[in-house]
Amino acid sequence: MMGHTRLVRWALILFAFFTLSCSLADAVVERVQSSDAMAALSSGEDEAEATRRHPTPRPTFTPTPDYTATPTNTPTPTITPIPTETPTPVPTNTPAPTNTPKPTDTPVPTNTSPPPPPTATFTPAPTPTPSYAFALVEQGLRDIQKTAYHQITIYVAATDPNNAPIGGLKMVGDHTPSGRHVESLPSDWNWSTANCVSCDYVKVGNLKFEPGPQEDGTWNVYLADSNGTQLSETVSLSYSSDPNQWVYDFLLFKKK
Repeated sequence: MMGHTRLVRWALILFAFFTLSCSLADAVVERVQSSDAMAALSSGEDEAEATRRHPTPRPTFTPTPDYTATPTNTPTPTITPIPTETPTPVPTNTPAPTNTPKPTDTPVPTNTSPPPPPTATFTPAPTPTPSYAFALVEQGLRDIQKTAYHQITIYVAATDPNNAPIGGLKMVGDHTPSGRHVESLPSDWNWSTANCVSCDYVKVGNLKFEPGPQEDGTWNVYLADSNGTQLSETVSLSYSSDPNQWVYDFLLFKKK
């Protein structure tokens, strides 16, 4: 493409040169003719017909045909791929065959002593539940034991197997979380106290235990002898400072 453009450019330059040459030649001829005419007029010779020179005819210039460059097709260079080197395979060392060992005789197992018997695991015997002389055989129904009394009241009946009251016993209480410890007066040998007299739900006893005011917490109480030895299981009684939850309790312990 660049070669074709260069040829066209040179053709245009030659055409311009020839055109300029023709124009200059025409100008020279006209100037010569004008000089001859002026010379003839200034000589004053009358012999115009004999001596007058005939004008030289103007030469005719044949225009040179424009040079048309013949375009040449420049072949597009092709990229010759560079041959790749073919790796020469490297011979690998073939390991020499190994000697297969000959099978050996399996040894006959010797007599082994049996494993020792498992060691017997000792299971500790359960801790025996302490046996008390009195059993709790009845506990009042709190749903019908509402009270407006601000002091905690526990009515206790401690009897023999025939339901006869036994005197000389006492109630012991431990409060949680305060840790207070309270013991009652000795019980009577007769029915000396009751929750009410003229009501449908009557509970009588021979001991009344009032460990403290109605407050949040739990009293853990049990029956004991005069020396403080525990004679019954421990009974946990929870109370509240809310007057709507104030109750009294009744416990009946019978000797076994």
